[in-house]
This record gives sequence, structure tokens and C-alpha cells, in this order.
Amino acid sequence: MKIPYGRMIILAATVAVAAGCATQTRTESEFGDSVRAVSTSQIYDLGAAQYPAEEAVTGGNPDRLANVVKSHRENVGEAQQVKQSIQVSGGGSSGSSSNR
Repeated sequence: MKIPYGRMIILAATVAVAAGCATQTRTESEFGDSVRAVSTSQIYDLGAAQYPAEEAVTGGNPDRLANVVKSHRENVGEAQQVKQSIQVSGGGSSGSSSNR
């Protein structure tokens, strides 16, 4: 069976394109790895992130927590609000607080 020269070129080009699409470059195979690594490094307790507690968080001042959520919802898009510090209490009896 004799294959015409033009069809042989088309067949070879089709095989080359299919082989090229089947492989990934190193950049494509590692896409998103840096974002996943940074996200993982920001989690303080990986065990708690993998197996979160089902019960609600107890303690805390409900009015203060409601104000924080309200402030976040209202000001999340305003860059100036990011510069303001939020007071976070340690929950201990000493009453100390830290800026974050």
C-alpha cells in the first residue's frame, strides 16, 4: 500500500501535535505549588486545620466579636482601615492584649 506524500505529512503532523499536547512542561506541572506552600505555612496548627473541632468556640465578648465582623464587612475594601490595629485579648485573667 502506497501512502501519498501529502497524507504522510498530515499524519506525521497529527502525531506530533498529539504528542505535544500529551506532555506538560515543568511550569505547568508545578502550577500552584507556591500558593499551596504559603497557605500551609500560614496555618498555626495543621492538625486542627485537618480535623477541626465541631463544637462552637466558647468565651469572648459577643459585642466585641459582632463589632469586628461588622467592621470587616463595612471596611474590607478600604485600604485605610487596614492600617488600624485590632485589639485581641489573650483570654487570660491578666487582661493583657496585643496588637495584630
